[in-house]
Amino acid sequence: MYNPREINLSKDTTIEQAMEPDKIQIIVLDGSQGTAHVLEAPEHGKTIIQTAKGSFARVDHEIGFKIK
Repeated sequence: MYNPREINLSKDTTIEQAMEPDKIQIIVLDGSQGTAHVLEAPEHGKTIIQTAKGSFARVDHEIGFKIK
């Protein structure tokens, strides 16, 4: 559900085309590897993007649940 997936960005791709209704998504652009990834953000929580040696390496989520 929150796993990043690689996407192909072409010159004709727009942000509007990439949006999915009722979802918050994060786009990671890795200039070192020349790749782009998209992942869904949790409804409540933090998303931490980690890099290693200048490249996108990992995504961590701190997910909370709202009571009441």
